[in-house]
Amino acid sequence: MRSSAATSPSTSKYGAPRSVAFRDILVEVLQSTGGAIGAVFLDSEGESVEVVTARPFDTDDHALRIIGAYAGIFLSQLRRITGSTDDGAVRRFKIDFAACGIFCCDLKDGYYLVVVVDHGAVEGVVWQRLERCRDVLLQEM
Repeated sequence: MRSSAATSPSTSKYGAPRSVAFRDILVEVLQSTGGAIGAVFLDSEGESVEVVTARPFDTDDHALRIIGAYAGIFLSQLRRITGSTDDGAVRRFKIDFAACGIFCCDLKDGYYLVVVVDHGAVEGVVWQRLERCRDVLLQEM
């Protein structure tokens, strides 16, 4: 696994000590998800907090950052749309392409998580692993 992270302090933004590095959390979701290509943890501006590539010859850190930033644009638009309805907050979404799928879930304070998988990944398993990863990230934030 190759990682590219912004310098991160040993405490969360809320001052709580981090017991697990964000990188380790993303590595876990990639290792436990068949067909995983990469994962990105992003802030409210679409900037990558952590990027992990499971298959660097398929998708590098830069491409994952771009995918993550664009997923953030979609997430912002979905938030805007649901904000004008009584449907509640956006929690997650998926975009399918011929060769891959992009799974995205909202965290808190504008942070979000993106996982990219190949076409052979099992959707139910990806959602399950993404939800588990989300829970751990929320505990660490």
